[in-house]
Amino acid sequence: MPRQNSFIDGERIRKGRMLRRVEPIYEALATTLAAIPELRYIKLFPGRLSASNQLCVDREKNPVVAIGGEDIIGVELLIDANAHVVQFCAITSAETGRERRMVEAVVGATPTDWFLAFPFDWSGGFWERIARDFPRLQVA
Repeated sequence: MPRQNSFIDGERIRKGRMLRRVEPIYEALATTLAAIPELRYIKLFPGRLSASNQLCVDREKNPVVAIGGEDIIGVELLIDANAHVVQFCAITSAETGRERRMVEAVVGATPTDWFLAFPFDWSGGFWERIARDFPRLQVA
């Protein structure tokens, strides 16, 4: 019998202590984001997922998703499995084009009957362009 949550390897994909039940959306998003080589660390939390190329140096070792941070590539998603909603909380990349690749991964991994959104657009046009290319994504 396969181990439950076998996609969580403890190295690249980790689960926070407080997350009791891992909904299928977490697996879909985590495995799709793990296909992006730059996203070396993915962690699941209650109601959110963070993925980044860097870890915090504190004892929790959470992925760093600091907007505009030097050399940081990452994304943070808010997930409401009951309401079928995935929201982009933050996305950043020190390298051009990586944000789009992360958006493509999230859109591709999210079931078509789920709501996808980016609630705040401070990007200066990035989300406006992305929304044209991915009509499922709602930008507030």
